[in-house]
Amino acid sequence: MSFAPSPVNNGASASRRALETAFDLILLDAMLPGKDGFDVCRELRLSGFSAPIIFLTARALEDDRITGLDLGANDYVTKPFSPRELMARVRGVLRFVESNREDKRRFEEEIEAASQVQHLLFPSWQPLVPGLDYAGACIPACGVSGDYYDFLRLPSGCLAVLLADVCGKGMPAALLAASLHAAVRAYAPAADHNCGEVLAKVNRLLFETTSAERFVTVFYAVYDPVDRTLTWTNAGHCPPVWWSRGSSVSMRLESLTPPAGIFPEAPAVQRKIQLEPGDRLLIFSDGITEACNQDGEEFGDALLLSLLTSSGHLSASQLCEAVLDRVKDFSRGCPQADDLTLVAADVLTKP
Repeated sequence: MSFAPSPVNNGASASRRALETAFDLILLDAMLPGKDGFDVCRELRLSGFSAPIIFLTARALEDDRITGLDLGANDYVTKPFSPRELMARVRGVLRFVESNREDKRRFEEEIEAASQVQHLLFPSWQPLVPGLDYAGACIPACGVSGDYYDFLRLPSGCLAVLLADVCGKGMPAALLAASLHAAVRAYAPAADHNCGEVLAKVNRLLFETTSAERFVTVFYAVYDPVDRTLTWTNAGHCPPVWWSRGSSVSMRLESLTPPAGIFPEAPAVQRKIQLEPGDRLLIFSDGITEACNQDGEEFGDALLLSLLTSSGHLSASQLCEAVLDRVKDFSRGCPQADDLTLVAADVLTKP
């Protein structure tokens, strides 16, 4: 193992060179002119610098060692020192870093593979439903999503629509979402309009097969293109918005039961509404309304409703895109904290 050292003689230069150059490791003296090594270490770690840092210094007090390690140093060696021991420590730190890098690479490959599998669970095509324009979209927060939406053409010719949000994020949530996908597709065809029955069976299955802290909020509905009725049920999910063109009023389809998977039994309850040409339905996960900006303010229901009522000229897919763009613009500069998922549906004035 050979090294090409690049020495600097003051703290300011050390910070600048470290951020400008891809060093494999930094040996840092705590006693540097202008800016001491502790300040340099603090500045580098706050900037996201991830290469290993080893303090090599005559400051040997316990408080100094603790300070250096708490600031993010990987090791702390005091003078006088053994060159052989120092090189052994350097090799050990670099082995640890390389092992972590390899673990991270494998994890990222597994996430990518899971993401590709999950992508196949989302609708690859949309059944043609006379008089209805509809679309869905999902932007995961962690490569794989705990949110899930689906469209299913039932034997009766009706369209089943589902949007669910699994408690948590990442791989565990994605696995539970996959189980939900299979369960709903197994129960829905025979149940037809009986949405409450489907969710009652899903609830029982999730309760029996998942741990107590795992649950799912679900909105599930069946649209009948013959009479334009929507039969729906809601298990603890964000209330979708139904905007009536005739009255220019928006209404919420509130939760009817607790989230699925919390209790062993859930009532098979549902509601039915009459939709008219020009009506619009927006189903979404809480990642939409709870997205925050740099001031800590949430996107909220008001902005979403304003966008919904002012975008009647947009198609369902364009509305989904507009909402996601608006949320991303609102939270610009902030990491995405949750999955962003929504489904939009418009009852057409002309079939």
